[in-house]
Amino acid sequence: MKRLLISGLLALSLFTPTYAWDLQLPSGGRTNALGKCSVALNDFWSCHNNPAGFAYHNNVSIGFAYQNKFMLKELGYKNAAIVFPLNVGIFSIDASQFGYSLYNENIIGFGLARSFGPNLRIGLKLDYLFLKISEGYDNKSTATFELGLQYQINESLCLGAYVFNPINVKLKTLNKDKIPIIMRLGFSYFVSEEFMITSEIEENFEYNFSYRLGLEYEIYKNFFIRSGFQLKPELFTFGIGYDYDRYIIDVCAQMNQVLGVSLNCSFVFNIKRNG
Repeated sequence: MKRLLISGLLALSLFTPTYAWDLQLPSGGRTNALGKCSVALNDFWSCHNNPAGFAYHNNVSIGFAYQNKFMLKELGYKNAAIVFPLNVGIFSIDASQFGYSLYNENIIGFGLARSFGPNLRIGLKLDYLFLKISEGYDNKSTATFELGLQYQINESLCLGAYVFNPINVKLKTLNKDKIPIIMRLGFSYFVSEEFMITSEIEENFEYNFSYRLGLEYEIYKNFFIRSGFQLKPELFTFGIGYDYDRYIIDVCAQMNQVLGVSLNCSFVFNIKRNG
């Protein structure tokens, strides 16, 4: 029975775009509420989503996120990270896991981001990836990197670009390459201090590109509502967030018309807040 369940999860991960190396899906409740838009955002979870985006994060912070995909514990997606400033830039360590005890995908990343003047931000992250399968299956591991860039056109408009695994390293499972090349390009635009629009496209070289759109509105001081959608695969998203002094809490729900609902929550604690 266990072997059958593992085989089923492997089949899902290989043949369904939603599951193909799930660790490169965007992390954090805010991003997931914005239709998974992340490439042009500047927040804590940029350490996972686009390393250029945390170049201005001068706080020592720690965060945790969890997503219950389609209400199945076997498809749990867990993230943890710490971000802290150094003399050369802002440094991050993050770890993620998708799956459960009999089958899980894991990644550990070390990122560095810094700004070059008031407009340009660049981030680089080195990743160690490993796939763990119990009961006689060979475990696989490899290393790669990801690169992010953001350019602040003006106070309202930011452009972002990101690439994961540009050197096309491979992790062989069932005679298929498991690690895709992923590219994202997008923008964020503040219509006003309270209202933001963000959009991006993602090209996954294993599958067709995805289009994403997200809206964020601060309805009360530090209290946000968010919504968005993604095409290919189709998702509708909605969430709320609250930034209270040292604490940031975000929750969201995602609806896929075929697979059902996924719930996501994240928590960030600013251990030392500067400014």
